Amino acid sequence: MIKKFFVTLIACSTVLVGCNNDDDNGISKDTNIPIEERNALDNEAIQQYLEDFYFNPKNGKLTKFDTIKGNEDDDYPALKTFAKQDNLGIWYAENPNHKGTGKSIVSNDSSKIYLNIETSSFLATNNSEYKRKYGLIGTVLSWTSIDAGDGSSFLDPSFYYYIPTETEAKNGVQRKHIELKNFAEGLKHFKETERSINDLYKFQGVIILPSKLAYGRNDVYGGPTQGISNRFQAYRDVSYIFNFELPKIENRTKK
Repeated sequence: MIKKFFVTLIACSTVLVGCNNDDDNGISKDTNIPIEERNALDNEAIQQYLEDFYFNPKNGKLTKFDTIKGNEDDDYPALKTFAKQDNLGIWYAENPNHKGTGKSIVSNDSSKIYLNIETSSFLATNNSEYKRKYGLIGTVLSWTSIDAGDGSSFLDPSFYYYIPTETEAKNGVQRKHIELKNFAEGLKHFKETERSINDLYKFQGVIILPSKLAYGRNDVYGGPTQGISNRFQAYRDVSYIFNFELPKIENRTKK
């Protein structure tokens, strides 16, 4: 069983747009635009993403429509057909072919979770080299249990629940530097599928966090060699897409 202990910095070359287009302060121009413009750009990028992707009917994986007319995917509904936005601004969509049937989480402090998950990210951009505002979609390998590791469910991935070690706490590391509280909030819209944590995944939905609901421009802990900073381009202004199945929820035992 995989448990992710640290948030690992995403390789800039595989995730972010414009990593070589830095200003004098070493921050990409795409991660240094005004907040209001950033929020609007994220929203536009998410709308385009919802138009361009669908739930694969076989396993629920997010798949991009091809450009060939007459192909099978022409008949599949786009994510925008199912997508909703809650009052926090979190986007989510339930796969009609693989719905949960059990209970939902209460909070990350009281609910232990197992996840089959594939996580991707993008830095929304106005770069004219890209046809869509989401630019280059990157895979977050350290948050993915399907194509990395042994394929079994994650138990409490660090972006959901993480208690700093004694050493980390002494160095100022707090849960807010690692956890994405809005992922847990988004997860409340779904129920556990009540399937074995070792079964082949059937993704039941997607949660999309625009950057302002992810790490935004807040301080992030990048591990013992990186420390805490708000300048990591792997996190700064990055939006996240969580395609997942929640097979099992357990009550968390308080210590």
